[in-house]
Amino acid sequence: MKITTRFLALPFATFSLQAAAQSVNVAAFLEERGAERAELRQLARSPSPAVVPVAFYDKDGMAPSCGLLVAVPHAAKPRYIDILDADSGSTFPQCVAIPSIRAFRLQDRRYLAIEYLDRDTRDDTYRYFHYVYDDPAQGFVEDKMLNDGVPSSDLRKDADGIKLARETMMRKTFPQWRFLERHFIAGDTSSFATFEDGHARACHFAMEAGAKPLSANLAEVASTTGCASVLAATRLDAPAATYYISMFRSDAGKQLVAIASIANDGTLKVEKVLSADINGAGAPGDIRAARTALSQRLGALRNPPTRQ
Repeated sequence: MKITTRFLALPFATFSLQAAAQSVNVAAFLEERGAERAELRQLARSPSPAVVPVAFYDKDGMAPSCGLLVAVPHAAKPRYIDILDADSGSTFPQCVAIPSIRAFRLQDRRYLAIEYLDRDTRDDTYRYFHYVYDDPAQGFVEDKMLNDGVPSSDLRKDADGIKLARETMMRKTFPQWRFLERHFIAGDTSSFATFEDGHARACHFAMEAGAKPLSANLAEVASTTGCASVLAATRLDAPAATYYISMFRSDAGKQLVAIASIANDGTLKVEKVLSADINGAGAPGDIRAARTALSQRLGALRNPPTRQ
């Protein structure tokens, strides 16, 4: 899908969500449940009007629970999605904050990543992420794979729920290969992963821009045979596309690069010609040198010499 098409579709989608969200009545939900609204340290605003975060104390409850109210197409009442359900009569666990709710695209779906803080004991609080995606028939529903697969995080360390979701999806998509976490690169709109296959003496990369990932064998991209190990990976942002470079050592001991790109319209491409140009000019000494060589090559392509 091209970005221009996606932007043109947004106003219509927003209008329909706003109409559906009229049924998201937090006060009515609390009254029906016999619950009392809880004031959290942070309760983020949802980027979608069809999803409303809610925090409350259940009747006779001692700890705050939290979840989402979701507008359901053609339904009179919203559906409640539980995020953290406090135990009846217990002080812990507690939902103490929902610091952020962020929208992103993955697997051709519109997702929300809900960050929440779970206080398990007086001294132990953990950061979790809960994921829902927009289903045309049901409204936003939970993604069990992501909710089970993305681990909790230490509050003292930064955590990016979108990056964690993209990493988990990559791991689950290619379980036959060993995921190299140190070489994983991700942002809000795309990601690039590298893998090793010890049985086949092969290495691979995979990239995605919100839809199904495209994968390739590094040796085939670099026009060689076999891969002993992946050495490094980096990215280069150019005006028309983002380029990803994976450096690896071939079975013959040569240090080579394999390059892929994601255009601004989301098009994925294996860059065999660029890879051959850089490898043919001599193996780069390190990943920074490879990135510089790619930048120079792209500059030459954008500014070809004029004929005299």
